[in-house]
Amino acid sequence: MIGILGGTFDPIHNGHLHIATQLVDRLCLQQLQFMPCALPVHRDPPRVATTHRCAMIDLVIAGQPAFSLNTVEIDRDGPSYSIDSLREMRRRTDSIMALVLGADAFNGFDSWKSPQEILQLANLVVCYRPGFEVDRELFSQHRVASAEELSRHTAGAILLLEVEAIDCSSSAVRVALDAGRIPRQCLPPAVVDYIEKHNLYRKQGD
Repeated sequence: MIGILGGTFDPIHNGHLHIATQLVDRLCLQQLQFMPCALPVHRDPPRVATTHRCAMIDLVIAGQPAFSLNTVEIDRDGPSYSIDSLREMRRRTDSIMALVLGADAFNGFDSWKSPQEILQLANLVVCYRPGFEVDRELFSQHRVASAEELSRHTAGAILLLEVEAIDCSSSAVRVALDAGRIPRQCLPPAVVDYIEKHNLYRKQGD
């Protein structure tokens, strides 16, 4: 099974990596693919160019065969809808796919483009922190109780997975960088070096 972790990765940070490592271990994934979006539908556009975001992901996952960069959304024009990405990926692979969502994204999943077709193409893994409220009635008929049960489904299964999260977010990282601070507790050293080298996430005029 291949895990697909989408997002702006603007920039990729230790919180992403902490979740990704847990997913590989707990779901016994063949691979976890980081899939940066080009033009997000449900959030503000990224601050930096796709080339920079992909370069930072490449730096972080170098030498880690369990991780890879998936550019299907970067390579496609227009808004980054998950259904379009999954259709394209299904044409490329016969592997079982597990689309990874945060609990907040999942709670709005029924408003996504073609949610039923998404479930025909992939399983869903919904990551949530302890204490976060997940809509347990949403697509409840698709729920499975364990990673082992998930692996027996080629598509259409939904696993709610409580994960350990660290207090890092891309938005908080960008706020710190705007203020001239480097949040080293949240950024891999290679990403810090890249941001400084290319003078990224600075307010205009700085």
